[in-house]
Amino acid sequence: MTELQKRFQKSTQTSWIGITITLILTIFKFFAGIVGRSQAMIADAVESLSDIVSTIIVLVSLRIARKPVDQDHPYGHGRAESIATGVISIIIAIAGFLIVGRTIYSIIEGDTIVPGVIALVAAVVTIVVKESLYQYVSFMGRKYKSSLLLASAADHRKDALTSLATLVGIAGARSGYPILDPLAAAVVSIAIFKLSYNTATRATQELMDRIPEDATMESIREISEDCEGVEHAFARARSLGPDIFVEIKIDIDPTLTVSEGHEIAKRVKTSIIAEVEGTTDVMVHVNPHYD
Repeated sequence: MTELQKRFQKSTQTSWIGITITLILTIFKFFAGIVGRSQAMIADAVESLSDIVSTIIVLVSLRIARKPVDQDHPYGHGRAESIATGVISIIIAIAGFLIVGRTIYSIIEGDTIVPGVIALVAAVVTIVVKESLYQYVSFMGRKYKSSLLLASAADHRKDALTSLATLVGIAGARSGYPILDPLAAAVVSIAIFKLSYNTATRATQELMDRIPEDATMESIREISEDCEGVEHAFARARSLGPDIFVEIKIDIDPTLTVSEGHEIAKRVKTSIIAEVEGTTDVMVHVNPHYD
């Protein structure tokens, strides 16, 4: 099994675990919100429903991104992940607008009811389960360099945090302040908008060929200059989903033959791919170095 196939398999498996657990939680939260008459819990359930749609998008985009390099896509299909990440951010924002609309309506109309105990229980269960999912999915996302899994993990963390606000609102409403339930829904929407912004920013940066982090670029330069025969090196790189494509210029002794220069360039390429995690391809340009 190739590294790409392994990554796709693990990412898909992780996504299915997330979507199954989230679906069960969403059904429970809708039930608890309706039976327990809690606007905050219903808002929480709507937000979780957006998570399910997002995860389905993750699965589809992962299937596209796993396709190998071909004649029409010499850099592979990694951007499918970045595009899908952007779509997820839009879905999250829509969920936020729906919740805000319902919250404003409830406050204006004075439609506030004391929630039942089941809504309180649902909030606690959601916090525990979603935080556990966040830890698992974010670990897998970092391990397999998947911006989509990291976006999905952020969704789970957002669920945990918004459910915490839901818990406070429901508890406050049951303590004699029913207005706190719709206000908690408003807090949920703010957290959703923030997550939407962060997710969209990450997708945009990838689509605009933002370079990898500084430590990675410095590592590429150092590895190149450590190769025998390289006097100086200047590198630039782009991220396409989890993959890094490097373009590097190296200065070598001008008296060397073309064949010797080629061997040095080959050593540089091999070293970078072997030592810099996520590097898919390296293009090396050889320049003569004059003192």
